[in-house]
Amino acid sequence: MRLELRDVHHVYSPGTPFEVVALRGVTLSVEPGEVLSIVGGTGSGKSTLVQHMNLLLVPASGQVLVDGEDARTLKKSELRRRVGLVFQFPEAALFAPTVQEDVAFAPHRIGLGDEEVRTRVRQSLAAVGAGHLAERSPFALSGGEKRRVAIAGVLAMGPEVLVLDEPTAGLDPATRQDLLGLVRGLREAGISVVFVTHDLDEVAEVADRVCLMEGGVARAVGTPAEVFYANLENAPATVQIVAGLKAAYPGVGEPVRFEETTAALRELLEG
Repeated sequence: MRLELRDVHHVYSPGTPFEVVALRGVTLSVEPGEVLSIVGGTGSGKSTLVQHMNLLLVPASGQVLVDGEDARTLKKSELRRRVGLVFQFPEAALFAPTVQEDVAFAPHRIGLGDEEVRTRVRQSLAAVGAGHLAERSPFALSGGEKRRVAIAGVLAMGPEVLVLDEPTAGLDPATRQDLLGLVRGLREAGISVVFVTHDLDEVAEVADRVCLMEGGVARAVGTPAEVFYANLENAPATVQIVAGLKAAYPGVGEPVRFEETTAALRELLEG
């Protein structure tokens, strides 16, 4: 599935003293099977942008297209099944007595049969590494476990695009790494992932493409190397280290991921 936003504008509280222009003509695509990271400072429009991807917010002008079709022609329930949105701290919405009941709630709501629901619950929990938690109360889990279960609840709907808004916020470093591994696994399973974060070092490790938001505008869109080496003030530590050496050692290249960067620096030192 290809998801596309064309010249999308959004205004909060239009025509009032509280009017705020949040998006100013953003054009962006989510390609099949990729991890697209959306980065930018607070107030840059990141969360507003992703809420347009399943029309939780409707553009003031512009279009959202699903495989070339205007998303407004689709049933909202179908669109939100295909484009799953996981908000920051999604574990706050957990409510059922057991994990498996919580994950099963949405599939039951859309009318799936009991056997199909059980299959989806089992598969989605396995996908996030939480199959062993099925019988437990979600309120007895750790923060990272709750986050995984909340993501499983969206995966059980069978989305083709999964939007994760700050999925590692508030987690310890080990759990953050686990969730980055989950993002890679979803991509390998053919699910497109939109990954919204402030942590540029995380982006360096998982992104296929990056969209840098600033003032409601997509300031730059491209591969991590294309975006970060052209915008060093918004680049992860790996890029900033290499950028400081490039003038003297142009052969170091433009690595972004940690392992690529350490390999390039090792080769530079050995040479």
